[in-house]
Amino acid sequence: MVPSPTRSAPVLTLIDASSFIFRAYHAIPPLTTSKGVPTNAVLGFTRMVLKALKDLQPTHVALAFDKESRTERQKIDPNYKANREGPPEDLVPQFDLIRKVVEVLSLPVLEVPGWEADDVIGTLAKHAKAEGFCVQVVTGDKDFIQIVDEDVRLFDPMKDVHTGPADVKERLGIEPRQMRDYLALVGDAVDNVPKVPGIGPKTATELIQQFGDVDTLLARLDEVKKPKIREAIAAHKDSLLMARQLVTFKTDLELNTTIAQLARRPFDTARAKQLFTELEFYRLVNELPADTTAPKPAEAPAPAAAAAPATIVTTEEELKSFAEAARSAGSVFLVPAYEGAPFTAPLVGLGLALPDGRIAYVPLRHQVLGAKQVPVAAFGSILGGLLSDEAVKKGGHDLKALTLVLANGGLTLKGAHDDVELLSYLLNPSRREHALADLARERLNTELPALPAGGKKARALADHNPEELAQAYAERADAARRLAPMLWKELEEVGSAKLASELELPLLPILANMERRGVKLDTSVLQTISAKVDAECVAKEKNIHQLAGQEFNIGSNPQLATILYDKLQLPVLKKGKTGPSTDQEVLEKLSEQHPLPAAILEYRSVSKLKSTYLDTLPGLVAKDGRIHTTYHQAATATGRLSSTDPNLQNIPVRTDLGREIRRAFVAEPGHQLVSADYSQVELRLLAHIAEDPVLIEAFLHDEDIHSRTAAEIFGTTPDKVDRDQRRVAKTVNFGIAYGLSPHGLSTRLSISVEEARDIIERYFTRYAGIRRYLEDTVMQARKTGYVETMFGRRRLMADLHSRNRQVAQAAERAAINMPIQGTAADLIKKAMLAVDAALQKEGLRTEMLLQVHDELLFEAPDAEVEQVKELARRCMSQVATLKVPLKVDVGAGKTWADAH
Repeated sequence: MVPSPTRSAPVLTLIDASSFIFRAYHAIPPLTTSKGVPTNAVLGFTRMVLKALKDLQPTHVALAFDKESRTERQKIDPNYKANREGPPEDLVPQFDLIRKVVEVLSLPVLEVPGWEADDVIGTLAKHAKAEGFCVQVVTGDKDFIQIVDEDVRLFDPMKDVHTGPADVKERLGIEPRQMRDYLALVGDAVDNVPKVPGIGPKTATELIQQFGDVDTLLARLDEVKKPKIREAIAAHKDSLLMARQLVTFKTDLELNTTIAQLARRPFDTARAKQLFTELEFYRLVNELPADTTAPKPAEAPAPAAAAAPATIVTTEEELKSFAEAARSAGSVFLVPAYEGAPFTAPLVGLGLALPDGRIAYVPLRHQVLGAKQVPVAAFGSILGGLLSDEAVKKGGHDLKALTLVLANGGLTLKGAHDDVELLSYLLNPSRREHALADLARERLNTELPALPAGGKKARALADHNPEELAQAYAERADAARRLAPMLWKELEEVGSAKLASELELPLLPILANMERRGVKLDTSVLQTISAKVDAECVAKEKNIHQLAGQEFNIGSNPQLATILYDKLQLPVLKKGKTGPSTDQEVLEKLSEQHPLPAAILEYRSVSKLKSTYLDTLPGLVAKDGRIHTTYHQAATATGRLSSTDPNLQNIPVRTDLGREIRRAFVAEPGHQLVSADYSQVELRLLAHIAEDPVLIEAFLHDEDIHSRTAAEIFGTTPDKVDRDQRRVAKTVNFGIAYGLSPHGLSTRLSISVEEARDIIERYFTRYAGIRRYLEDTVMQARKTGYVETMFGRRRLMADLHSRNRQVAQAAERAAINMPIQGTAADLIKKAMLAVDAALQKEGLRTEMLLQVHDELLFEAPDAEVEQVKELARRCMSQVATLKVPLKVDVGAGKTWADAH
């Protein structure tokens, strides 16, 4: 909160909007909506404004913008800001969006043609003080220090720093009123304000402290002790006075407003949510207040009709009536009320929606005294048959979670058909979230009732009355009912409906079973590994300190930077916001010049695995002694499954420590773990999709693909390829599908960019089909606006048309990679379906446990191991017919490491 003013008075908050825009643009990496609209500046600006309003709670507020802001000062000096280029191309379209944000936040905007926001704020501050107000200026611009006094203070929301007169004196050693004289002496290269040669911040501060201001300095110039400084000031007297005029705020502009007119108004919440949804600022949408008090413009769409009151089902007769209606209609939409991990959470209640529009809530486990609800046993006997009837289509949002929660009560869900989260994801996999409230707001113009707030101090769902939850959960079920047909229609139009009905939806119960089953973890093995790694880390720390010549905190980037750049005098290759970079890319390059950076990288790798897995996994073991990860189908742009709580897909398989960690994943007694892993599947898909004859031939003859590529690049035969040549070829092979550039290859192989460019050119000379694929894919994506996999999974590629070259190049790499990695994702999912069906058909007791990239892990009774190995190899190799064979490596053992 803002420090208390020195006197009791109302406070006017003035926001330097123009400064915010540019700070936001440079602080946030390039960001676009799924339609390719740049939004990084809009998002950063909005966040800063909302933070300022929340922290400062102003009663009066205004935003000041520049408007043709150079013209008046260029009358003083034509060179003022003449060195500044126009705004970046991808920032220009964001200005109008920022104005829209300001409008829906009901914030008054002030600007004066020819003048800067600084001058508008200076004038307003002067007027406000005259009317008895204190003033809070929200900015990160040091120039504003000149208007700070006991009634005017600054607040920088990015640094969370408040500045009053005492703070200025402490930080700069001068009074706020002396800031303009200080700035005149040091100049401003960014704005092209001339400086006095030879005078830097330290000398300027000393002169201001001695003489008070520029006028006194000039009048007593002979008292300046250093001859060179004295001569410089005398020689640049006119430019010094002009510089002071340029940096001094104008505080007597004519403003067509009064301070009273700047009284804080409520947000236009409805329009703000609509705008933030369009901009895909979904988190900000949920942070806005629920009330809507500002008037709505004529062009805003009318809100949807309010939903009918939900029936709270408390008797068996009412529940039977709904079950019969659902069976008769052939579909029902369900949204569960539960808390915690779905594989253990009890079902507190269930929101229902029928095709005819009726909605209901079935309370089951509310702990409130006197709450009427359906007995759990009756719920199961009445709805059990309906839920397991595949002929009755089930809909909702995240049906996998519903499947798990129902399973906790002994109920089976079949007939999953209308999972609106999955359907929305398939339409736009690049979208960051597919929350039901967002989809309802965006597509139905409906604001769903808020759910009870979560958190450690919040009441549990079961401690609420059914009446408090009924409408929220019932309306969510109804929103899913209304969303499903429009999502299916769009999927049909783009040719992705089959992907939903034949791949993603059938996968739901398989993933639910995998999460519910989990994988057994031997924590004693982890403890042994952890003790070993602890000793290894201590040894590595000691070695690092010896290489550095002193002890320091290895985890502190500033301390590491001091060692690398100040003590060891290694070259600064890249700078970040806080100083010289110590990221992985930089340390890899510095490793060529000194052993310390390589030692740091080794230490980081080991310590990360320790903290991520060795220290964490034991605490995640459930009561059954098994780890239960959660798989997300609607999370990645390529269609790959992602794993969380814990993420089991990031355990490295090619490092010794990664393999050791996998030894802790074990089979139950009398069982073995069976691993089935696609071999080089993305390279095989590249050969098939690019139709490159050389690559196809190599796979048809089951050659070592990396040796064959090395032979092609270096003009030799595979049997004469050495280890370094094969390493180069392997890096190129795996990098090409990710749009590997000469710079990227040079970094990975520690070679010159010219040498890397030559290697890539030789690669494309021999693999002409791949070059053609890369070029054609990007060109086609620019025309159509999307890329897709062999099976019709589509990813929108609007960023290919971005005017920001960095964004466009990233989109090109994504366009090249998506057909390969996305098809690999489709293949492993098809494999899961095929293997699961085969296991059931043959009546085997083997269970699928994990999917990690291109690998499936099973737990098989000892007697079934060989049969499962053959079954997995057969099913996985036959899920698609390619121009090259799909090769599957299988293995078995008591631990995951033994099986892989």
